[in-house]
Amino acid sequence: MKSIIFSTLLFSFSTLFAQETVSNADLSRKLDLILTKVNGLEERVSKLENASAEAKKEIQAVQQVAKDAKTATQAITLPQNSDEKKSFIDKLRIQLKSEETKASGAWTREETWTGMRRNLTEFKVRKLLGKPSRMKLSLDPRLDRIFHYEGDLNADGIEEKGEVRFFRDRVISFESPFK
Repeated sequence: MKSIIFSTLLFSFSTLFAQETVSNADLSRKLDLILTKVNGLEERVSKLENASAEAKKEIQAVQQVAKDAKTATQAITLPQNSDEKKSFIDKLRIQLKSEETKASGAWTREETWTGMRRNLTEFKVRKLLGKPSRMKLSLDPRLDRIFHYEGDLNADGIEEKGEVRFFRDRVISFESPFK
């Protein structure tokens, strides 16, 4: 009987110690899994917080633009007097036409005209200044073609004009609209 109890106790202790080593390994592995999941969750939370902060900044920027636009539209009021209203509309029309002209090509900037010089080809002139407002063939035997660049660049109601004259596909003279 003593031997049975002894062997049972010995078996119980060995099983208990064997389970502790296995359970420690299992616990260690499970702890590592939990730590990697927690690290992954922390990364996701920080990314979400950063995205939230960026979204808040963008929302504030949009709100500021909307506020500025609202104050700008409130500042513009159409005059009630018919003469003042006509004058206002005429000025607005001239300004809009000037802006359209400025968007028509590189010729509307003074610095592009500094790159103009004699003996440039028509292709290089178009590349430098853009498409002319109009082109005219010449009856003069010393001229083949004239490129005209025209438009109101400073919204004063007066059209500025530039010309480039060609003979045999080369610039022989030009006049800048920014004299």
